[in-house]
Amino acid sequence: MIKPQRLAFAGAFLITACFAVFWHVILFEQQFLTLGVFTRMDDPLYFYGVTAWALEALAIVLIFFRTDWQNASVFDALQIAWLVGLYSAASALFGMAAKVRIDDLLLWFLLTGGFIVLHTTLLGLWLGFVSIKARRT
Repeated sequence: MIKPQRLAFAGAFLITACFAVFWHVILFEQQFLTLGVFTRMDDPLYFYGVTAWALEALAIVLIFFRTDWQNASVFDALQIAWLVGLYSAASALFGMAAKVRIDDLLLWFLLTGGFIVLHTTLLGLWLGFVSIKARRT
């Protein structure tokens, strides 16, 4: 049987990778290009993207399973994921706005903030599911 931590990592990685590509490349690529925050779309460094996804998944799984959160409900799993999202928002959303001239800050906050909220919600639901499944076995 697969350990819950490995299952959680695999799912978190897949959620992060698929949702990131769907959000940033399929749904809103043109808007991000217009904002001027994507300057490598013609020649992306895929290794860095995959590494970012793996590190994000590893971080949230380690936080979740090395604390008492793993014994909590789905709503508690959502809370820990949203706390991680707050950290992401502080560095990615507001940090970028502080360092890079972005012509339409409202659009930036909506696109990136929306991604963070939805992404961390999906991760929280996944961790809650894995946690419940692990307790039942």
